[in-house]
Amino acid sequence: MVPRVTLLDAHVLDDHISKIFIGQTLKVLKFLPAWILNSCELELNAILQCLLTYYSVTKTKATFGQHLLGVRFKPDQLTDKKLALFQLFTVGANYIQSKVESPSKNFFNNINDLQSIVIIFKAASFLNFLLFLRQGKYPTLAERFLSLLQESTRQRNIEYTYMTRELLWHGFSELLLFTLPLINYQSIKHKVIRLINSKSHCDKKQWIGKMPLINARTVCTICQEKPILPHHINCSHIFCYYCISSMRMVDEKFECPECYHFENNILSVILD
Repeated sequence: MVPRVTLLDAHVLDDHISKIFIGQTLKVLKFLPAWILNSCELELNAILQCLLTYYSVTKTKATFGQHLLGVRFKPDQLTDKKLALFQLFTVGANYIQSKVESPSKNFFNNINDLQSIVIIFKAASFLNFLLFLRQGKYPTLAERFLSLLQESTRQRNIEYTYMTRELLWHGFSELLLFTLPLINYQSIKHKVIRLINSKSHCDKKQWIGKMPLINARTVCTICQEKPILPHHINCSHIFCYYCISSMRMVDEKFECPECYHFENNILSVILD
């Protein structure tokens, strides 16, 4: 019996191969007028999917995805009649569903019963998928209706090392995404600076208690721009009000970056 994961992987591969083939074909036809491609896009997709199904299932009794994973339909079950019905159920049903759900007006939009049929088809596909998970056969509704069983042409060894590594990395990345925004980097930076400067012999007395003076060359100690609403923290260095306020919101122990003086109160500069 073919493992469920192999059957599901085969369908995923078929979808990717179909999208790549259709995408490359549309690139070749991109020089055609846009109205032609827009009006015939669904029909072109259906034709290309029919070609993929014909040149894969008819020749090798397996889709391209199944062939890559060493799976095929049982040859005694896949008759010419069932092959035609298989294409009708897969390609035709998807085409009609796309036309019904298309926002552009077409013949299928005017048939009210088709919308109900599409809803019933989706519900039946969902129930079939649940049965597939329980029984391990007939992953699609078309295969169940046509009784198309699959068999393995070679043994597939499934390695879970890569899956385990992906799960671990996914969990670690989610942990980082959750914790990193909670870390106050500015506070850590200021604490490191205070720790470094506590060992240095910086003479703070020459800056502390002096009334700061503002002239044409005065800049904010934080943003290095002309100070807006100049304030100070009882040292001779000038800050923009918003600069020093935002720093104090981040770190309550924020010190002057120049003289490393700390003052709780933020004082406004009295302009002459």
